Amino acid sequence: AHRTSPTNIGLYLLSTVSARDLGWIGTVEALERLEATLETMGKLQQCHGHFYNWYDTRDLRALEPRYVSSVDSGNLAAHLLAVANAAREWADTVMTPGNYVAGVEDALSLTRQALHALPDHLWTQSTLCGQLDTQHDELATVLCGIDVSRGEHAAQLQNIATHGATLVDIARTLASDASNDACSDLLFWSDATHRSIESWRRDAGRTPQAAAVLRQRLLSMSTVTRAMAFAMDFGFLVDPHRKLLSIGFRDADGTLDPSCYDLLASEARLASFIAIAKGDAASRHWFRLGRQVTPVGNGAALISWSGSMFEYLMPSLVLRAPAGSLMEHTSRLIVQRQISYGDELGLPWGISESAYNARDVEFTYQYSNFGVPGLGLKRGLSADAVVAPYATALAAMVDPEKATRNFARLADLGALGRYGFYEALDYTRSRLPAGTRFAVVRAFMAHHQGMTIVAITNVLLQGIMRTRFHAEPRIQATELLLQERSPRDVSVAHPQAEEVRATRRIDSIPLTDARRLRTVHEATPQAHLLSNGRYAVMVTGAGSGYSRWNDLGITRWREDLTRDDTGSYIFLRDVESGKGWSAGYQPCGVEPDSYQVCFTEDRAEFVRT
Repeated sequence: AHRTSPTNIGLYLLSTVSARDLGWIGTVEALERLEATLETMGKLQQCHGHFYNWYDTRDLRALEPRYVSSVDSGNLAAHLLAVANAAREWADTVMTPGNYVAGVEDALSLTRQALHALPDHLWTQSTLCGQLDTQHDELATVLCGIDVSRGEHAAQLQNIATHGATLVDIARTLASDASNDACSDLLFWSDATHRSIESWRRDAGRTPQAAAVLRQRLLSMSTVTRAMAFAMDFGFLVDPHRKLLSIGFRDADGTLDPSCYDLLASEARLASFIAIAKGDAASRHWFRLGRQVTPVGNGAALISWSGSMFEYLMPSLVLRAPAGSLMEHTSRLIVQRQISYGDELGLPWGISESAYNARDVEFTYQYSNFGVPGLGLKRGLSADAVVAPYATALAAMVDPEKATRNFARLADLGALGRYGFYEALDYTRSRLPAGTRFAVVRAFMAHHQGMTIVAITNVLLQGIMRTRFHAEPRIQATELLLQERSPRDVSVAHPQAEEVRATRRIDSIPLTDARRLRTVHEATPQAHLLSNGRYAVMVTGAGSGYSRWNDLGITRWREDLTRDDTGSYIFLRDVESGKGWSAGYQPCGVEPDSYQVCFTEDRAEFVRT
């Protein structure tokens, strides 16, 4: 999908910072990636310092209709501030072996997994697998033997680089000898190991002069990102009557969207916090955000619009929820509720907005809000069961142990691909082929992958992104708002009656059968549509219909219920008796002894005797 949004861009910047924090890439490579992105951002059209909601990544034009999204701008501004302080931090720190050893070991571990996933016949038919295994062990031994107290990083990296290059050469030879997806994965991770080593070698080989230049570039980038964040004017996005942030600004007619963000437990609270910190909104704006609560176990949590993990925890990538505060209390309770709801349905837990198992004519997955019934104001939340792995990553910032176990469960179900976890597992019966329990939504969404990386970085490095964001003086001056305790007298929102029945196990719900017809003599004809995105066929229960290639009609269609005799037909003839008939009821109209039509997601079946 050749488009990007401010949230996507902000999370890419944070992901790049995370990659350096976790040792996957060096400082020079991280800086080059960040500088290149910021340079491109400088070429994008803006409005009041804000970036538009969507841009085409091929020609950088803002997509129509041009729209400034309050929540997207809040995300980007906050992420830019975290990046600015990360750059300043890097300018004053020196690389240590611990940085790169951990990163290289990550890639090496994934190489080992790919190696042992190779089919058995490759191990028996080729000596390369054994050589690769030996080379892997030697590189792991070298990494373990690095003396952290020594300062000769360049010499140490040269040693492991030699082993890394050999690892790639063997993997490349093996992949060329045996065409296999597993070999492709092995080559991918072997190359990733080598690239990680080479990235850190660039850092270790710097002269004092080059180090001084690098420091100046980091400080300059810090200044640019901070200026870009503070250039966004949130004041014009505040509804003058309701004193709330409008959902956005319509550039075409120069008006604010009439709808506003009015809940504290939403992804927009980060934008509200930024607006107050900048002085674009008054502090009292914070207390105009709704604080309705709903019972959860023995406590009460703030209610959101759709009860999704995204609404509650996405701001926590950079925004603190102090211990004992209203948001910290809510975060713990909603993760507990997400886990218990998954247990009630017999599913992995973690429900949030995501793509699901339905596609448009171009085969693009559709996208919607999903959440836990009772946590959201939105009706109909119990109608869907869509598990999004990135929700587990967000929850890891609250309960990392249970999140780790859920990740393992998702991986066992086939939700893990080369680029991370797939977008979602859809357990909604109405969208599943007969006989299947769930469908894997095989897509990767940039902002969900970014949230996953940043959330895990926070877990492993003690909330490092939040520390950087709160290092900004204007943020420190505003963070007293986050100390809010749970109020004694609150408005309680009870779940909708329709949602209370949502606690049945998924496997106790009968499978939705395919549409089956046993006669064609109905007042209203039954029809089925099949398409691959370009070629489309409509077929009725009688076997008639039409077909189209894009906008070209292959067969003509006449909506005549009395005849229903257009389409492409299969005829059969008994060579002994000479009798003939059509596979479907039409166009011959011969009454069969028995007749059954089955319409399923991928085909139409006609069975007649």
